[in-house]
Amino acid sequence: MTRSTPLHAAATVLCLLCALIAGSTSVTVAALAQAHGSAKQDGRATKRSGCARQKRRHSRRAKRCRAHHVPAKPAEPLAPAPLAPAALLSVPPAVAPPAPPPEPVVSGSTPTTTPSEVPPAEAPGEVEPPSVPHVQVSAVEYSYTLSRTSVPAGKVILQFVNDGQDEHNLQISEGEEGPLAGSFADTPSKGVGQLQLEMRSGSYTLFCSLHGHEAKGMKATLTVE
Repeated sequence: MTRSTPLHAAATVLCLLCALIAGSTSVTVAALAQAHGSAKQDGRATKRSGCARQKRRHSRRAKRCRAHHVPAKPAEPLAPAPLAPAALLSVPPAVAPPAPPPEPVVSGSTPTTTPSEVPPAEAPGEVEPPSVPHVQVSAVEYSYTLSRTSVPAGKVILQFVNDGQDEHNLQISEGEEGPLAGSFADTPSKGVGQLQLEMRSGSYTLFCSLHGHEAKGMKATLTVE
């Protein structure tokens, strides 16, 4: 039996340590290889799932793009509605409703009157003023014609009309030689003038003051009663 020495024991211990280290190293390498293989498989699976998602995303985008860019189909024009015959379009004339019958008047009742039928009431004590008398004096060569020869005393309207061819006038005096009560200026042919006088009872002389006209007969008398 060989006798061991301290050196030999140390070598043996070193060999055992190396064997242990080698065994643990191989186990570690195997574990790393196995982990690397599983990681590679996981990466491939992840890559395949990512590609699938990308494909689905691209497919949805392509569908939206086609829906956006494809032109819409134009709507078909509506067919015009058939025209109705002219006889159907004619509107019948409007017929006025019949007038209601008049209400019967009961005997003994007082008929009602509308405001337009009520006669206007006269003011008590009101008296219509008397009309002013008119006298028309027409002149020709050489005379006067009076529409009336007498008038009541008070206001009198005298109207002078020159129906002659020459110019004439009219003078009104109280009596034969009394003062003038009124006068009309020289009036051409077809001229007309009007004058209102307050005349007292008596006789008034009417004459033309143009040269020679009174002497030729342009003179008349008006009586005021």
